[in-house]
Amino acid sequence: MDGKSAIATLLEKLLHMGKPELPSDQDWPQWFDSRLEEYERQNLKEMHIPEIVGEEDFERKLREHKDKLMVIKFWKHKCVPCLAYGPFMKKASVTLQSEQPDCVFYSLDIKRDENRSLSMWQRITGTPTVQYFYGHRQIGHCVEETSYEAFTSHVRRTLAALGIAKE
Repeated sequence: MDGKSAIATLLEKLLHMGKPELPSDQDWPQWFDSRLEEYERQNLKEMHIPEIVGEEDFERKLREHKDKLMVIKFWKHKCVPCLAYGPFMKKASVTLQSEQPDCVFYSLDIKRDENRSLSMWQRITGTPTVQYFYGHRQIGHCVEETSYEAFTSHVRRTLAALGIAKE
């Protein structure tokens, strides 16, 4: 990147999609919303991380991966930071899961009806939020990691602290 944050880069892309003219103040919300929808249509597939849908699925994943570090990204549609960080989160999930078999990644859309009570239970107040789970329990969160390098480093340190990192 050229020194811009991921969010600034995404906002610049949104502003330059399609017609170059900016809308009036009155039309801005609808114009910007349509840009976010279009960006999601074009890019969401390449940012996809397997989903958790509902409390039963969440509990099943906790049991299934009880001896692994489970990294969950809580997000929602039309969330600029979620979309901005999506590409590096996907890249991190592919890299880390290939080199660290005891690390798994999931995403959870907090606006999905099946996930609302779970996201409230997890006290998700902003997105994106990343939480770590190990041995059926939450062991931390790292919403402050806003780059691929910082995030992957944080996950690797957590794996090492748990004693499950592969050399």
